[in-house]
Amino acid sequence: MMESQVPPPGQPMRSEATSGGGVPDARYETSTIRTAAPSNREGATYAAAPPPNKPKPKAKASSAVKARPEDAIKHKPAVHPPLKKSKAIRKNAKITVTKQKVEPGRLFLRVPLEEDRDMEVGDFRVSVKLSLVDPETVERVAKKLESANKNKKNQQQIDKMNIEAPKITLANIVVVHLPTLQVVWSSEPGVNFVGGAGMLVSQSSDTPCQEHFLWHANIQTIDVINHGKSDVIIRGHLSKGIYNGELHKKSPRYALILRKHPVHSQCLNLSLQIESEDNKGEANQSHFISSNTTANDVFMGFGHRLSTPNAKGMEVRVSNSSKKGKHGYASKEMQEGGAGNLVVPHFVTTNGASFFLTTSEPSVFDLRHDDWFSVRVQSSVLKGTWIAANSALEAMSIHASLQGRVKKMPMWTQRNGAMLGLSGGTFTVRRIHKALRERGCPISGVVISDWTGIKPKANRMWYNWVLERELYPNWKHLVDDLENSGINVGLYVNPCIDEIPPHLRSGRRYIFGEAEDNGYFIKDPNTKQVYNFGTESAHCGVVDMTNQDAVNWFKETIIQNEMLGRAGASFWMADTNFDAPIGAKYKCDPDGGRGLSVVNRFPQDFAKVNRDAIRDAGREGDSFFFASSGFSETAQLVATSLSDRVSNLHAKSDGGMMAALNGIINGGVSGFALGHCAVSMAVPEKLGKGISSRSRDMICRWLEMMAFTSLFRTHDGEGVVKTAYEDGFVLDQLTRWSKVYKALASYRQNLLSEASFQGWPVVRHPVLHYPTDKHFLEEGTSAFMLGTSMYVAPVMEPGVTTARVYLPPGSWGHMWTGLTRTVKTGDYFDVPAPIGEPPVFYSIHCPHMNNLVWVLQEEGVIVTKNREKKKSKMLSNPFQKKDKLRAF
Repeated sequence: MMESQVPPPGQPMRSEATSGGGVPDARYETSTIRTAAPSNREGATYAAAPPPNKPKPKAKASSAVKARPEDAIKHKPAVHPPLKKSKAIRKNAKITVTKQKVEPGRLFLRVPLEEDRDMEVGDFRVSVKLSLVDPETVERVAKKLESANKNKKNQQQIDKMNIEAPKITLANIVVVHLPTLQVVWSSEPGVNFVGGAGMLVSQSSDTPCQEHFLWHANIQTIDVINHGKSDVIIRGHLSKGIYNGELHKKSPRYALILRKHPVHSQCLNLSLQIESEDNKGEANQSHFISSNTTANDVFMGFGHRLSTPNAKGMEVRVSNSSKKGKHGYASKEMQEGGAGNLVVPHFVTTNGASFFLTTSEPSVFDLRHDDWFSVRVQSSVLKGTWIAANSALEAMSIHASLQGRVKKMPMWTQRNGAMLGLSGGTFTVRRIHKALRERGCPISGVVISDWTGIKPKANRMWYNWVLERELYPNWKHLVDDLENSGINVGLYVNPCIDEIPPHLRSGRRYIFGEAEDNGYFIKDPNTKQVYNFGTESAHCGVVDMTNQDAVNWFKETIIQNEMLGRAGASFWMADTNFDAPIGAKYKCDPDGGRGLSVVNRFPQDFAKVNRDAIRDAGREGDSFFFASSGFSETAQLVATSLSDRVSNLHAKSDGGMMAALNGIINGGVSGFALGHCAVSMAVPEKLGKGISSRSRDMICRWLEMMAFTSLFRTHDGEGVVKTAYEDGFVLDQLTRWSKVYKALASYRQNLLSEASFQGWPVVRHPVLHYPTDKHFLEEGTSAFMLGTSMYVAPVMEPGVTTARVYLPPGSWGHMWTGLTRTVKTGDYFDVPAPIGEPPVFYSIHCPHMNNLVWVLQEEGVIVTKNREKKKSKMLSNPFQKKDKLRAF
């Protein structure tokens, strides 16, 4: 602690500091003061004010100080963290990495304010508020924090200053949307609300864009406040610490700009730029802190890779990654950390508050704390937008209008049945098609993923993007036969290209050589050669999507000529099954070092290439593609899918069903309204001549759940020995649920229209329509809604015949028995749930549902002769008072 005399504004401060820092305040010009500045949520530290680094000229008696030329921050390119393994870093032996994360620090007010400063920006009010803390509170909290330090000298200073300390002024920021009175951003008095850091990044097989902090600047000063017609600009410094009453000599400057959104009155743009005083020790990470949260808040969003419906209590890392854990689906860390193929820096809360970043660098949303959260970006520039809405659905609609709404899929994807993923050659495709045709299974399309042939020993397809006629002889006849049956043929593509061995190049088009000769690949900055994504003996390059010449070549040569032309494809899956390297050399960054701006945008750029190829070929409305990778604006380009995964059919868990469902729901919140997930038909382990009963049950449960999404699709697992296509019972269930999916086409078409015009997802969490229901807010649920009129509670365990289901208020009809019930306050019911009849309920007031039931009766999915028997059996079950359950 320290003492310091605060002179009138404009005069230099005389400091007799021993340690610590504080705040000069105009209301106590001649008093000895201390400033309260909480450093964490359990207490506060108190220090005397650090004087400005240079004497300020005398200011006029006003509530703000005009900006001076030396206060302005020049708009320089964003500074990104360097790679931890780069040569420049290895040469510097003084660098030490700390594990410290972003924590609240201190805020010092260096602009003279006599009262709260309220400034209107459009429909928002930005306030810098002042509050007083009495000396008793100061002393009580200070002693609590200092108790761990037994330094006698510091204790003597506390005792001495306790006599002379007056009340102390603290400042904080509050941003309110005036029409709704919703607080979108606020900070604690005396706590910094922006900060920065110096850091390194690394890219490993486990965690993409891992942070390695070198230093933190969480001591903030407010030096200048400017209010214009459409914005508020706050300038100041960020410091690592306070030494002898002075800010650290390498304290970067910052400019925080809150600006009226040019399009939407319910949005407020935020921009934070940090610039170092010199070129040394530059800040390359920026963040802001908000205290506008409670322990009961529900945070949804962040794209498809979040495995829980509520991100509160988690640290969500937003960085695209194709890394997968055991059994082919993302590990728990990656699911909970936000690392995945399709991520978005965006959240929505159940009360309608929302925020999304418009910068593309990897970011971290730290939601682990009850009463504050932070958003940090691996760049010196942070840009985003606050949304103030009356409900989560309204916030989602506004977000979709700004980032781009989804496009409708062709009608044949909805009306013609399931979309099958097949491989193994012409004979296998024909055999499976015949088996399903004999069962009357509606099929809209077939995705043939290994159309380029199988790579020896690699157990995957060749990334050569030329039709392999040895594996698929008479390809044209196969395509014609399928199309004559009303089945469209689809393929698979990604931006990787394999180097074909010389002995296999005869009779093939050598795509790798064409791309290499023209410089279309991502390059290694050290060797200037193709960045190898394969092995030393099997090279694999990736087409640089920041190179416009490479983009045009891929679009015309691969997609239009080879896929749409020679192969006759109607649709395809566009995948990005690799991590864009941070340290690689891209066309947009010839000198290297800016790879962080490419990591998240690369899959989005690849999706745009595919969309442009369809448009240029004149196939809009007929052809389409879906992708399992993307970023913020991918929704307007493509239907999105969770990565095709091999389900863990033999584990004790749900085999990944809950994670997949939550991924679809969170993706829908973030704009991916047409999210879905393919059902894996792969059976990695043989058990005799057939598959195990558990595997059979779980595959059937997957089919039941995914039939109620935007696209009913299967895949057979690349390189898997055996598939469930060999099991007759599974094929019967696939046929059953393909009929259900087809029967839902007219109802689902309305939902697709809502997605295109409102931005609302097809699959929704019930809390979106029941925001005050405590069951959905506190207990969570495995149920979901298809639009507003269908409630599905999928079974996620094998051997289940009865399920306990919570029904929200409404008049509901049971799909399989026809029994109806009006639920007034929400209640639990015991519902029969054998395979083929999961708990599915519909609103009896929806006109589409009567037609749906009639169609399913005609198709034999609902067996009418058993309805009365089942209904009487259900009604005879008594009300169970013991655990408050009813039989539905």
